Amino acid sequence: MIKKWFNLFGLILAFALSSNAQDNSAILLNIGDEKIEAEEFWAIYQKNSKINLQSEKTSLNEYLELYINFKLKVKEAKDAKMDTAQAFIKELNGYREQLAKPYLVNEDVNEETIRDVYNRMKTNVRASHILFRLAENPLPADTLALFKKVVQIRNAILNGEYSFSDAVVRFSEDPSARDTDMGNGRPPRIGNKGDLGYYSVFDMVYPFEEASFKLEKGEITNPVRTRFGYHLIYLTDKIPAIGQVKAAHIFIKNSSPSAVDSAKLRISELYAEIKNGKTFEDIAKRHSDDKGSSENEGELPWFSANRMVPEFISTISKMNIGEISAPFKTNFGWHIIKFLDQKPIEDFEKVKDDIKNKLKRDVRSHKGEQAKIAQIKTEENFREFPENLKEAVSAVNSNFYTESFDIESLSNLSKTVFSLRDRNYSQFDFLKYLNQQKGAKISDNINALEGEIYNEYVDQLCLKFEDEHLEEKYFDFRLIMNEYRDGILLFDLMDKKVWSKASSDTLGLEQFFIENQKKYKWKKRAQISVFHLNDKDYSDSVHDLLFLGKTDDEVLLEIEDETSNPVRLESFIIEKGKHTNYDKFKWKKDAFYSLKDKNGESEAIIVFRDILKPAYKELDETRGVVISDYQNKLEKEWIAKLKKRYDIKINKKVLRTLKKRDN
Repeated sequence: MIKKWFNLFGLILAFALSSNAQDNSAILLNIGDEKIEAEEFWAIYQKNSKINLQSEKTSLNEYLELYINFKLKVKEAKDAKMDTAQAFIKELNGYREQLAKPYLVNEDVNEETIRDVYNRMKTNVRASHILFRLAENPLPADTLALFKKVVQIRNAILNGEYSFSDAVVRFSEDPSARDTDMGNGRPPRIGNKGDLGYYSVFDMVYPFEEASFKLEKGEITNPVRTRFGYHLIYLTDKIPAIGQVKAAHIFIKNSSPSAVDSAKLRISELYAEIKNGKTFEDIAKRHSDDKGSSENEGELPWFSANRMVPEFISTISKMNIGEISAPFKTNFGWHIIKFLDQKPIEDFEKVKDDIKNKLKRDVRSHKGEQAKIAQIKTEENFREFPENLKEAVSAVNSNFYTESFDIESLSNLSKTVFSLRDRNYSQFDFLKYLNQQKGAKISDNINALEGEIYNEYVDQLCLKFEDEHLEEKYFDFRLIMNEYRDGILLFDLMDKKVWSKASSDTLGLEQFFIENQKKYKWKKRAQISVFHLNDKDYSDSVHDLLFLGKTDDEVLLEIEDETSNPVRLESFIIEKGKHTNYDKFKWKKDAFYSLKDKNGESEAIIVFRDILKPAYKELDETRGVVISDYQNKLEKEWIAKLKKRYDIKINKKVLRTLKKRDN
């Protein structure tokens, strides 16, 4: 019976989500004072039919009878107020929260975002940037002034007044752009002049990534705003993604400044030795200045584009596996690379789940949510009242976020700041929201309160409004929630009325067994011994001993071997008709037969030690089956009582309409 109930409850989990509401006003069934819509029954019936395509289809009438029985039990659970229990409410709300999530985002946008990310994974870009820092929550005047400055510098670069790298050194507020004095007579740390090297999707903050990937080689962006400030981005290179690469290198570190680059001379000599027949591996082991890799013949760990200096990536992107590069220079010194192996970007389906997980931590994960919020605003006639918002924000003073501030003192601010459908959200509602953020980092900057923070508030309430109306707007969501609710209720009641009762009612179970003992009967059985031949050379010996009438123990004793285990014995009872391997033999006491493998050789010898006549089973021999049958009996009796207690009315006209659909 547990299995039968879970089959029905399983329909809930398998029910496909759709976005269109349906006309479901026709009532098919009344159970007591509860009305059940035709579309609710039809949807579950159709889903059950699809699930059971491989088995004989349950007719609509048969399924309606099962459905009525299901609803009768749920009705009793509701009448017993089981749906008001805190444990039930908590569990149902947990299910609802999970079920609601797909309805609160635009899944088409999410799927498009995943595809966009995958397409971007196929490319590595190399870019340089100039950073202009901007304070957190800046005044509009400050933002505009900096924006104008960035535009002027961009125009100066485009007009040839500066090269991009010169402009980086002159204007960038990224400290890594310029050389750094290391002190104590040490050589300065060479600045990168804005060069960020090669990177791919997720390696940069999203606005930076978005802008740089849209560039063509040699182009400069318009000012790009990120949380760090404004950027001008120059695209140096764009190559097919290298994926994961395995390489080895020979490294000669930079020599002290002089007229002659001794490091270059040395790497050139080593390259010539390789050209003349010496192995790359031997040269790397004996001469490379990278002691971490030289011991391993120059081999480096697997790396992606963003893990190596750009010259390294640029060089290897033009090579084939097994190829050795010419010497090239980086800020660290001179290198020769041997390209060992590569793992390209995998197919979409293989990386899709990984992309989804990364998107959860990325700002673009909100694209689907933002698209949904825009949809809600359109569908629910969203209206804003900016002047009322300004009036509300003007009430925020230096005491507003203190513990002593009485938010109720502002309750007279009741004008609407925005509305959805027929619901108005007042100035006081927004101020209460702000006041509740005491522990959060909330700015008292007027522009932030009227902008970012207000927009976050609106977004939250749009999604909350939609969440509250899901059952009303989406038939499929309401159906699933009804089935969850009914299923949770029914589980507890079935356990109480049937499952646990059948197991714990010892006297009832024993009486049921006695009354139905004829159902629980052994067929003809045999006690058999099986000699498994680990060593097939012992087949004749076992046969001979059995022919002489030896017992199992005597057979094992005779063929005992101190160095091996040539035969393994297994003894058990079998029932006629349930063991095809043994049913083909003639069942006769002390008869023995060979079991052949696919090559026709004997792999085991079976002996019929005793033949047992048909007999009634003891309760302990079939307790599980008896409990299941007893549960069925209890359930049938329970349903019969429920049918007497509740008035059941079927709308025959509506039922005929459904039957026409089913044909």
